[in-house]
Amino acid sequence: MPVTLDRVEVVLGARRILGPLSLSLLPGSLTVVVGPNGAGKSTLVRAISGERPATGGSVRHDGADVAAMPAARLAGLRAVLPQASTVAFPFTVYEIVSLGLRMRAGLSPAGRRRAVAAALAAVDLEDFGARLYPELSGGEQQRVQLARVLCQVGDAVGEAGPKLLILDEPTASLDVRHQLDVLSIAKDFAEAGGVALAVLHDLNLAAGFADRMLVLDRGRLAADDAPDRVLSSGVLTQVFGVAMTVLSPQGWPRPAILPDLSACRSAPRG
Repeated sequence: MPVTLDRVEVVLGARRILGPLSLSLLPGSLTVVVGPNGAGKSTLVRAISGERPATGGSVRHDGADVAAMPAARLAGLRAVLPQASTVAFPFTVYEIVSLGLRMRAGLSPAGRRRAVAAALAAVDLEDFGARLYPELSGGEQQRVQLARVLCQVGDAVGEAGPKLLILDEPTASLDVRHQLDVLSIAKDFAEAGGVALAVLHDLNLAAGFADRMLVLDRGRLAADDAPDRVLSSGVLTQVFGVAMTVLSPQGWPRPAILPDLSACRSAPRG
């Protein structure tokens, strides 16, 4: 098992914001994390990636403790797309994406150019290499950052075994078509033998793409199951505090979920 969490918890001051939580992430599977704001989703991502060391318990990649792993080795095992990335200088798109290749030794200049071109094509930005990053829209910038992450992680399986791709709210600033494209990339990575983890707010995208759904609530694991069983269990209504109806449209391979719009209230007029 390449990624295992053993009673992981994160405590800030006197407040436990995650855990204790134990689970394993398996190759060949796309795991999607959902939950309300403040549920601990991004904290979980940072703990798994090694960005924020766990206060208690351990995170292991293929048996090795992340907390004791050199940064260079960790960078070769996993890549992370954060919620937002700030770039203060007018780098070109090509320069931003090529940063993902810094830890991949042995690539020739031509090989580097091919890797960047392939990553940009994967995110539908083939002709953007010479564009200045700050001049792009928010959605385009997010896709450039994904291309950088794809350059860093490379193949889903390396010499050391399956790699880990982590996407933290990757669809937040994207249009519908590119939301589907990004999640298809994560799905393809998993199907190629890698480990893929994504944090999503859109429950229907989660249900449509996930092999496994984790539902977090106040730092604890409220559900861990296949999407159809999570949707039909009623746990999402409990966690989000909104009544939801599960739909099974004809011809759809997976169910969908619709919140009870009658519970919405119009804002008072001034």
